[in-house]
Amino acid sequence: MGPIAINNGWVIDPANGIFSQLNILIEDGKIQEISSSPFSVEQEIDAKGLYVCPGFVDIHMHEDPYDEEQDTFQTDTFQSMLRMGVTTAIGGNCGTGPEDIPGYLDAVERQGLPVNFGMLVPHASLRQAVGVTDRYSKAADDQIFEMNASAGWLLDIGCLGISYGIRYIPGITKEEMVTISKEAARTETFVAAHIRDDASGVFEAAQELLSIGKELEVAVHFSHIGSMAAFGQMRAFLSLIDDARSQGMNVSSDCYPYAAFSTGIGQTTYDDGFLERYQIDYDQIEIADGEHAGQRCTEKRFHQLRKERPETITIAHVMNEEEVNIALEHPSVMIASDGMLKNHQGHPRAAGTFPRFLRGVIQGEINISLSEAIAKCTCLPAEKLRIQKGTLSIGFDADVVVFNPETLRDRADFNHPANPPEGIEYVLVNGKVALRKGALLEKNQGRLIGSQWR
Repeated sequence: MGPIAINNGWVIDPANGIFSQLNILIEDGKIQEISSSPFSVEQEIDAKGLYVCPGFVDIHMHEDPYDEEQDTFQTDTFQSMLRMGVTTAIGGNCGTGPEDIPGYLDAVERQGLPVNFGMLVPHASLRQAVGVTDRYSKAADDQIFEMNASAGWLLDIGCLGISYGIRYIPGITKEEMVTISKEAARTETFVAAHIRDDASGVFEAAQELLSIGKELEVAVHFSHIGSMAAFGQMRAFLSLIDDARSQGMNVSSDCYPYAAFSTGIGQTTYDDGFLERYQIDYDQIEIADGEHAGQRCTEKRFHQLRKERPETITIAHVMNEEEVNIALEHPSVMIASDGMLKNHQGHPRAAGTFPRFLRGVIQGEINISLSEAIAKCTCLPAEKLRIQKGTLSIGFDADVVVFNPETLRDRADFNHPANPPEGIEYVLVNGKVALRKGALLEKNQGRLIGSQWR
């Protein structure tokens, strides 16, 4: 593979404080040189009038399944990631992930994916492995210690942190989380969580995670805070995080730019009392896959699907959009999709998050600078993950996005959740052009990332 030049573009690299018209030389998969003078090579991308920035790092998405018998990945979500400029995606979030984590990572390393991929240790998989199958039950001491050992081993072989879906496993105790999270402290990684409660219960739930971070002196990360606190609590919630940061804690969070969340209809989110908690009726719950996709719930249909097809994806139109934007503007909040598609069905965040967010910034709907916005998509999550991504520094992997600020926009919506965006002109993954003007050129250029590959 010969050298590639990206000439005449406006280069935005917040990690290095760069926002200028510059030229980039890429060779052997790395950023080789950046200059004010164009490079003359056979393979050139003319980026005149375009913006050039590091590939986006999605710190919170949900990985596509791997079929062990066929030795193949379903790649609906991964391909949507690439199309919207994501070059590094992190799975294992909300505590969920593959049952055979080493097998999944092995397959990624052997086959590659459309994007680079790393994984957090998913707590629910640890529970499943030790036989705690009732999500409302406490784990026994010996099971907790076995989970601790497994988490430590997975971190040592390359996982990037530990993730909990506390809301989804009400039986989890603080003791269980502290014991397992000791391995994150030992490996100097971090603990991420879909916390125990939202809306009016968000503050007590947040204190639970913060107390673990403080006790173990481990970094913590709040997942998708829009779906946790955009019900009238966002400003106070962000103040709580800022207070912890002012005391020296390593605390961060992520958010997606939509006023609706998505989850399975059988999940504990919809346990008794959810209508009162969100102050909604059943018709604010949209069915997102299967024969009823696109339809709103009735009380009868909700309970029927919850009993007979609990895996059905739903979209809850319940959040306050102004409060979501308040979160997106906060300095410590990263952009993440929480994306997952199943047969091209689901929430449009899997295909639209990053273009939608940047479009909002460009149009002035989200009140931060473009450089600050790019940082939220690149160097901030990379720093949290402790990976050499999210920057155009010399010698770093050439993961690059070239986009048109005039035409950039998301096209995915709740009726067409997998529609690709406009305005993403080129995406390079590890120095190779993987996407050009919406067309996928490479489907397995992404590599497995983790501590043993840093």
